[in-house]
Amino acid sequence: MSTVNEAERLALAWIEGWIRGTPDEIPLAARFTHSSPFGVVAGREKYLEWVKPLAAKNVASLKILRTVGSETEAAIWFEMTTPQGTIPCCDWVQVKNGEIVAVNSFYDATDLR
Repeated sequence: MSTVNEAERLALAWIEGWIRGTPDEIPLAARFTHSSPFGVVAGREKYLEWVKPLAAKNVASLKILRTVGSETEAAIWFEMTTPQGTIPCCDWVQVKNGEIVAVNSFYDATDLR
């Protein structure tokens, strides 16, 4: 029997929020930080303002494949389908007090620029 811990639950909420098209409802901390091949963005509002147009342009769909984690951090492996094809991705999600405080995204962004 497997159980989903807090960080895995929030990692799933992270990707599922994007799948549903409701990124504003993802439980991101006010001081949320995101790093990716595009650089680092600090602050929840700044991140959402920056990423929503980028996602609308590049992301056709997301498919969750696997999560693994502890109470404070999790990795979520997923596929991102773009107009240029499907890209394997992995996000390292860090959580505290029921919120996502940081996400480090790993994927090949060569065709997304």
